Amino acid sequence: MINPRSLMMPLSTSGHVRERIKGALAITAFFDGHLEVLRAQVSPREFIPEDVVGVPQPLIKELEMAVDKLSESESDELQAIFGRLCNEQGVSISSSSLENHPTAHWQEINGLRSELVAERGKVADLIIIPQSKSGKPTATFEAAILRSGKPVILVPRTMTNFAPNRIMIAWNGSTEGGRAVTQALPLLAQADEVVIATSTNSVHRKPGADLLIEYLARHDIVAISQTFNSKRRAAGEALLNLAEKRGSDLLVMGAFTHRRVHEQIFGGVTLHMIAHAKLPILMMH
Repeated sequence: MINPRSLMMPLSTSGHVRERIKGALAITAFFDGHLEVLRAQVSPREFIPEDVVGVPQPLIKELEMAVDKLSESESDELQAIFGRLCNEQGVSISSSSLENHPTAHWQEINGLRSELVAERGKVADLIIIPQSKSGKPTATFEAAILRSGKPVILVPRTMTNFAPNRIMIAWNGSTEGGRAVTQALPLLAQADEVVIATSTNSVHRKPGADLLIEYLARHDIVAISQTFNSKRRAAGEALLNLAEKRGSDLLVMGAFTHRRVHEQIFGGVTLHMIAHAKLPILMMH
């Protein structure tokens, strides 16, 4: 459990670029941390299988040159947006962190975005993943959650502020949920309200909300519990409705708490959050 100092956000050009960068900078400023904005670029050569013959090398080089030219133009535009937003948000552009002051750095890296996130996420405290444009889980999100070993904060694509004063914990007694709570302790300690939300279907699972309240109290965090009924609707939908009614600014939960079978891994609450959440969600696998 640490206060995040090293943050990372992969960036694609699928729309809402300004909002996504601004949201990541807001999270970074909240923690006085250092943000690495990771923009990955893949060479056309990577998409040509090694066993394919007859592809002229001049054609490959021509494709690479065209991609590089387009990427450079796009990068200049994105970095200009990044620079303006850093200036507006009072975040210093620097490749290294500064004490008691937020910093951010732009990185252009060759490779698949998901693989880079899985690799570099291991040396970050927190990975910021904006919701996908399609509302479906991406390879980048899966890599961040399942392979980095670090907490992920899933944020709405248009979120530009971060002030987690009222926090809700989605609790079902799972190992993943316990990890998420531990990672969230610095945020919970600063919150004005902490609510532990438990579905009536999970209320008998151990450890229950009562033991979680005791655990948080040892960290000087006062929490209350509330159950919600999800019998007539998906648990994810009921949970988000409860968070909205309570005016929650952040949701803390375990991710992919079911058995790792392909049909289940993107099902349930996690899938619903990826598609429908309107508040940031701190997740841990």
